[in-house]
Amino acid sequence: MNTDKVYNNVGISLSDERVFKNLFDGFYAPLCVFANKFVEDEELSADIVQDCFLKLWQIREDFFYLHQVKSFLYTSVRNHCLNEIAHKKIVNEFTQKMLDDSEEFFFHDHVIEEETYRILTDGINQLPKQMKSIMMLALEGLSNGEIAEELNVSTETVRSLKKIAYRKLRVTLKEYYYALFFML
Repeated sequence: MNTDKVYNNVGISLSDERVFKNLFDGFYAPLCVFANKFVEDEELSADIVQDCFLKLWQIREDFFYLHQVKSFLYTSVRNHCLNEIAHKKIVNEFTQKMLDDSEEFFFHDHVIEEETYRILTDGINQLPKQMKSIMMLALEGLSNGEIAEELNVSTETVRSLKKIAYRKLRVTLKEYYYALFFML
């Protein structure tokens, strides 16, 4: 539909819903194509064009000629598209920064975790054989009852040897305490 021929640049009244509907029908598809050249997303393009028509409806009393309406619509669509592009760029930059930061923190946390585990296992390896076995099973996440069953000892023996092992580990790992503290 060629709206220029319909209105022939004579004064128009956008308050007349029929006139507005004809404008919408005539310009909607071309404006969607125009918007899509900027944002390369058909759904987003359609949303942008609809928003611009809504804005036109809200300020419809300001327009008397078709060329004013066309100019408003194309300018509004272009500006809205450019705002979307700028917003996407900011979001992408923020997302990339968060990913970069999380990789750095993940690496840092992973190094600390591995080093802590190494220091702890070195300390456990210095314990007597039965205490060492109890502590290694505890590191695997077994409960006192499960450890007792695994080693064929009483739960009270596991509890007592664990208590002694913790005391010995505190003494053995005392020198690493401050190093671990500063690594965190």
